[in-house]
Amino acid sequence: MKHKKGKQVLFHPEPKVGGRLKMQNYAKSVATEILRQLGGNRFIVMTGAKSFSYFDENGECGVTFRLPSNFAMKGINLVKIKLDFTDTYQVKFSRVRGAEVKDISRFDNIYCDQLACLFTQEIGLHTVL
Repeated sequence: MKHKKGKQVLFHPEPKVGGRLKMQNYAKSVATEILRQLGGNRFIVMTGAKSFSYFDENGECGVTFRLPSNFAMKGINLVKIKLDFTDTYQVKFSRVRGAEVKDISRFDNIYCDQLACLFTQEIGLHTVL
């Protein structure tokens, strides 16, 4: 908190560096919302998910995360969820071994209320109690 002429400033305006900062904030908020729709912190505890990162691929934002090795069905240890322009999700389940990435399954046009069920169906882990 800074004091400015006797007033308290509760937040600092973002520096103006063009649209890039806005897109990073948007991508981060999309990733946070996806995690919330999966179950938030309960999801993380129940599945052991780790190494979360958000991304922006030509305006389509999303989140990727890793799962513990040999913990999920079909050896899946990488999940990528992307929000596309139709306001639905594209979900990709992959297996990473060294430098080799093998796509196990991919689903398009998934709605937010279907994310947790799809995750449980493909991975075999429940997202919440």
